[in-house]
Amino acid sequence: MFLMKKQILLVEDDAAFGLMLQKWFGRNGFEAVLCSSVKDAQKQLTAKQFHLLLTDLRLPDGDGIQLLQWMRDSKPAIPVIIMTSY
Repeated sequence: MFLMKKQILLVEDDAAFGLMLQKWFGRNGFEAVLCSSVKDAQKQLTAKQFHLLLTDLRLPDGDGIQLLQWMRDSKPAIPVIIMTSY
């Protein structure tokens, strides 16, 4: 039986931290797509279905709250976790 890996979108502008998270999720049975801006996240969310969005609060072109508001208006319900080191 083929089981599809759960899809996670990681939105993190700290490249080292984002890559660490992506590798951790991969080792634990998830497929994680990494992007670094609100604009890139919107493109990914429009093109592909995800099971979870994990986003930084502060991003170069906006913030995780703006992305959450866009999702509320544009996408079906996807669980969201907003994180920050601020």
